[in-house]
Amino acid sequence: MDDSLEKICRKLLEYDSNIVEIIQFGSSIHSPKYARDIDILVFTKRAKNYGGYIDAIYSVDIPFNIDLVVIELGKKLREEFLRGVLVSHKILYGSGKYLYKYVENLGDPSYEEAKSALIAARDYIELAEKYSNPLLRDRHAREAYNTLFHAARIAAMTYLSINISRWGLIRRYLPEPYKSEFEKYINILHIEYFYNGNYPKNKIKEEFEKWYKKIEKFIQELEQRSK
Repeated sequence: MDDSLEKICRKLLEYDSNIVEIIQFGSSIHSPKYARDIDILVFTKRAKNYGGYIDAIYSVDIPFNIDLVVIELGKKLREEFLRGVLVSHKILYGSGKYLYKYVENLGDPSYEEAKSALIAARDYIELAEKYSNPLLRDRHAREAYNTLFHAARIAAMTYLSINISRWGLIRRYLPEPYKSEFEKYINILHIEYFYNGNYPKNKIKEEFEKWYKKIEKFIQELEQRSK
């Protein structure tokens, strides 16, 4: 995989000489054996036609799919997206200074944000139940499970007090049993249910409620330990 990524970086740089950083992030970093694709973030001084970046990537014979995000320096990024990159990333090209410059402007994560994600997850599952179209049901159900995972991730980041001014390094790791619980959320909610779509489709609401209660308890306990 590393050799393929190096070739991809070369092809991207051939297409756009204004690229300053190329970053791999997401599940291919924190759970590589479960990942179905590779997420790549490109920072460039001046963005070119998006299709050209895709053509550059797939001019390399690669055994995996690439999800590509291209950002022109100065353009605003969603805080949720930036935090996701921050938690699991690897610099493929460049020093990382442009990523961390964006990160320095982030507000601190909070338990309130995690609780808001819980509410959003419930909204998604209610939408899933509303539709009879199986594709729409599946799309919203997957988003519901992934948003539950996002709620747990925000709570973990808040508890760990991520120091974004010092290169996004986590000051301390989650203690047990929370570390093991969080690993489950990654592997089941984020990878198996969201990415792979392998959730119990005959009992969507019941399965969601089971995981909702687990995440709610996870957030509450971390918040209590923080006091």
